[in-house]
Amino acid sequence: MDVGSISKVKVILEISGKGVSQGHIVRHLSPLTSLAILKSLPIQRRANKFKDRFVYIETELALGREKQRTNFKRGDLAFMTFHGSVCVFLNDTISTPMNPLGVVTTHLEMLETIVPGDLITINRQS
Repeated sequence: MDVGSISKVKVILEISGKGVSQGHIVRHLSPLTSLAILKSLPIQRRANKFKDRFVYIETELALGREKQRTNFKRGDLAFMTFHGSVCVFLNDTISTPMNPLGVVTTHLEMLETIVPGDLITINRQS
């Protein structure tokens, strides 16, 4: 991927005291949602976990449904509209409908070690 790509934006997810995962937001998956998330970066919040399915952080963004789907693969990034949260899927999952955002490409296993209360920062990769 080009550093100057307009369709994909490289992001990092830093888990305080544990490390950094890399990924990207793919704008065409949910253009309005992606734009709102990117304008809000950096986002820093406490982590939450839903069973072994996904890790999420609340964003305080109130966004509508956009190109939603229910099937997600391990590593997918999505936005949960009814909760205003960015989610990272830890396993292939059928979930409530969410706006797809992109994918985490490195160190996904580190995200599996997250416990509720861990601090996560999502930011653009420089």
